[in-house]
Amino acid sequence: MKNKALLKNKNIHFAGIGGIGMSGIALVLLEMGYNVSGSDVEPSAITDKLKTMGAGIFGGHAASNIKSDTQVLVYSSSISDDNPEMKEARRRNIVIAHRSEILGELFNARIGIAVTGTHGKTTTSSLISFILKKSGLDPTVVVGGEVDSLNGNAVLGKGAHMVAEADESDSSFLRLKPFYAVITNVEMEHLDHFKTLKSVRDAYGAFARNIKKGGALFYNSEDENMKKVLKSYNGRTRGFGFSAKAYAHPLNIEMKGFNTTFDCVCGGKLLGNVSLKIPGRHNVLNALAAILVGLELGLKFEEITAVMKDFEGAKRRFQMRAESNGVMLIEDYAHHPTEIRSVIAASRNWDGKRLVAVFQPHRYSRTKFFADAFGKSFAGVDKLILTDIYAASEKPIKGVSVKCLYDKAKKNGLKDIAILRKELIPDHIMKLKRPGDMIIVMGAGNIKKVADELCQRFLSEQSAGCNMVKKLRQVVKGKVKAGERLSAHTSFKIGGAVNGWIEPKDIQDLKTALSFLNKNKTPFFIIGNGSNILAKDEGFNGVLIHLGSEFFKTIKFTGARIRVGAGFSLPKLVNICCAKGLSGLESLVGIPGTIGGAIYMNAGGWTNPIFRNMGELVDSIKVMDARGKVRTLRSGDIKFGYRYSGLEGSIILEAVLKMNKADSDVLVSSASHFLKMKREKQTLDMPSAGCVFKNPPDSQFTCGQMIDTLGLKGRRCGGAEISTKHANFIVNRGGATCRDVLGLADIVKKRVKENYGLDLEMEVKII
Repeated sequence: MKNKALLKNKNIHFAGIGGIGMSGIALVLLEMGYNVSGSDVEPSAITDKLKTMGAGIFGGHAASNIKSDTQVLVYSSSISDDNPEMKEARRRNIVIAHRSEILGELFNARIGIAVTGTHGKTTTSSLISFILKKSGLDPTVVVGGEVDSLNGNAVLGKGAHMVAEADESDSSFLRLKPFYAVITNVEMEHLDHFKTLKSVRDAYGAFARNIKKGGALFYNSEDENMKKVLKSYNGRTRGFGFSAKAYAHPLNIEMKGFNTTFDCVCGGKLLGNVSLKIPGRHNVLNALAAILVGLELGLKFEEITAVMKDFEGAKRRFQMRAESNGVMLIEDYAHHPTEIRSVIAASRNWDGKRLVAVFQPHRYSRTKFFADAFGKSFAGVDKLILTDIYAASEKPIKGVSVKCLYDKAKKNGLKDIAILRKELIPDHIMKLKRPGDMIIVMGAGNIKKVADELCQRFLSEQSAGCNMVKKLRQVVKGKVKAGERLSAHTSFKIGGAVNGWIEPKDIQDLKTALSFLNKNKTPFFIIGNGSNILAKDEGFNGVLIHLGSEFFKTIKFTGARIRVGAGFSLPKLVNICCAKGLSGLESLVGIPGTIGGAIYMNAGGWTNPIFRNMGELVDSIKVMDARGKVRTLRSGDIKFGYRYSGLEGSIILEAVLKMNKADSDVLVSSASHFLKMKREKQTLDMPSAGCVFKNPPDSQFTCGQMIDTLGLKGRRCGGAEISTKHANFIVNRGGATCRDVLGLADIVKKRVKENYGLDLEMEVKII
């Protein structure tokens, strides 16, 4: 029987069916109606899925797995000749075929789109498949990674196209005859098969020459090796790259977190903006390749980009596995120095993260050949954890171990490195992690088990927080929310998630909440409008209490006295009082807090005597302590001072303010004048927390004057900037983090100490 008619046989067995490449083909054949069986050493979600679809799955390799009706045995390069199923197939003269032969028969009968390259082929092929599927072309797909949006790694479509990831590792991609091909890049790799870089380039050249007449090759024009490959190819090409010389190239690249945007230029024409949910400059190139393929197939640019914005990547390609208490867990398949550098570069989209990398080397040959490059590839990592080499099908090479990478990384300046057995890594990570960390687990071997274990532990932590919120909802009558981001509740627009957010219905409800929190030893913090707060990037591992219900926003006027709830807005009260002819608050215009927050911080208090402090207006306040006891304090009981009230540990519930009668028109004009003065000297149109530092007592200079004199206005750290208007303001110019702000604050403190001998105290409350 000739192998070119493999798919005429209906009973096909896969040795190693759980592999990502094997399972994709098996899945398509199952959907086509073939009788599929297969074996693998370990069960997995993939083998479970195949079994559910009707495949006969065997645990482990054995001759008995080859049944009497088996017609074809399919194997991959990871299956050795002495595999018992291979031996049995040879003994019974059953046709034996490499997986690429089956893929070739499926692929070559369609309009094939093959994606290959040393790096990026899984993401690029998945993205192309996603675009074609969502655009109605309904392609058949076999890619090298699981993609949630494709419901796996393979799809049998009814359309004329087939997208396949073409495996160059053993030159088996030469069995594919594509109509369109993408080559993402060309590097030395797969040392068990290729002995020289020339042999790598020759293989890619042969692959390009397999493109069918009338087709096209889309290639990375930045790649020097690719330029040499093209010398042996005479077909139609389209290049993509960062250079303006490339047929397709990006402009105005912006990256933040998982989001990447850029403007796309093709053939000298600006087509429009592209938005992605996958991070890193390497994914800009992958996206350009996918755009070129889509345009070639007749799709409009607007159609392509409308779909691309929803693509969330393939599993194990900078995949967010979990996030708990401000710690992100990322998993990536990176196992080559270039891939590691790309992953670390992408991690910099998150400012201020401490980066903890876990890496398992893959194959002895790769470790030996790339030892120097591996040593340099971890630059930028704060902590590196290495584990033993995953051999794959290789035998050990004398003198080659994980210690080689340890030594090379040390030599290149990385100080914090540890070598641990794989099973010890999860415990180690759980002990060392801290809010604000990004943990990245990298490798192509069984290091995935470490990521899986850490993911379970992270989810357990999350579950504990969720259980606490569920219990709060059972006892608190007001609003109870989980996972609220502090950036949405602070004037700085900075801060991570909080475990729980409570808005008590009334005083009794507040008492109930406090009783629960104290009983469960849960940290809590009272927040108003968040106007004098710098929230940490990792969020708050506890509960925030916000007096935002209508009960705490009541207001009553009795002559020149005002009884007002602590949750009432200060700017709103300023406007009401001016309109009613009640004087005293007009100089506090522009302060964005609540009444409770303004009293607690004794807001106002410019050195200029024409500006009043909030404490001057207080007649009495009603407060609750942490145990729920309520009492009333007269103004004489409160120790008001500069940015101080002495009310630590107390929750302000309401206040009685003593005002003076005045002409409303005069007050409105006065408030307008004060606001104009502030706008001239303060940056009120950018997110900030007001003055960052308290003016030092007995100093002839204010903080703003000292910072200005030191030439620090306009100094930036990440997205934070020392205001060019008021030097004691730090503003969020977009995407600023708590670490950015604290970085600038440290610079200011150091310079003031060096030049004035003063220790500055933060006025902004850090939570």
